[in-house]
Amino acid sequence: MTGRGDEDQDGHDGHDSRRDDDRDPRRVLRGIRDANYHHPGIRCLRLFTADAPTLRGLVAEVAELRARHAPSLAGAPGHVTAWAGPRGRVEQFSLLNASGRCDDFSRDHDLSCFGKRFHDRTRYPALAALAGALPHLVNFRVNVLGPGAALAPHEEHSVVLSRSGTVGVRARFHLPLVTGPKATLLLDGDVHRLEAGTVYLVNHGCVHAAGNAGAADRIHLVWDMLGTAAAAEVMFGTGAVPAGFTRARARAVRPVGRRSVTRWERIAPQVAEAGARHVGYLDPQ
Repeated sequence: MTGRGDEDQDGHDGHDSRRDDDRDPRRVLRGIRDANYHHPGIRCLRLFTADAPTLRGLVAEVAELRARHAPSLAGAPGHVTAWAGPRGRVEQFSLLNASGRCDDFSRDHDLSCFGKRFHDRTRYPALAALAGALPHLVNFRVNVLGPGAALAPHEEHSVVLSRSGTVGVRARFHLPLVTGPKATLLLDGDVHRLEAGTVYLVNHGCVHAAGNAGAADRIHLVWDMLGTAAAAEVMFGTGAVPAGFTRARARAVRPVGRRSVTRWERIAPQVAEAGARHVGYLDPQ
């Protein structure tokens, strides 16, 4: 169920350098929680950088995958993303599921990391290696914005309630593979341009939107992970980084501009702010 938000999102700077530079995964989760409720906190962090051969391999495999498989179209009636107001050609290739079909988005957002796998590991070894190095994935997908395509402002939620009753975080990450200076991401009024080959935390609890005003496709790998201790240690702590990547030394991502947002689509939250005072690690589910 979606609703309308009408609060002006131009009332804060969206940046807390103390949290951006923190290497304690628990504090990172708390910063994600804070921004989820539109307080100063963590909206976007730079986490890893791919080396040149790894990035080339991922780009080549995604190009082959797109040539061989049909995507789901985010604007189609019944698509899990249709409520977010896609405009233009917005494609999704779901790579973590039970069926092996890239157009099968049926379990992308069920908050489970069980019963899903990356298919065709032999044909796509770089993609398979990256997915295999990320603990407790909920989904793993290729998102494409064609020239002129966009997602309208919308608000999901990073703070979730597990089946055992624990309040925790489902974290979203972007790895731009092909992008350009006219591709932008909006997070609670902050306008960002994400660099190809860099893995970012993108807090989807913020009011967010994406657009591609360029002449070529914008292609991102996007995945969600349960905020388990293992996942948080890899992504935010000192755990083993996926092969072909190095951990970023400077995490803070400075916006390139501001844009006021006064209306957006919204999913009802699982956890009211008053119930999210204590955010813990989730168990795999």
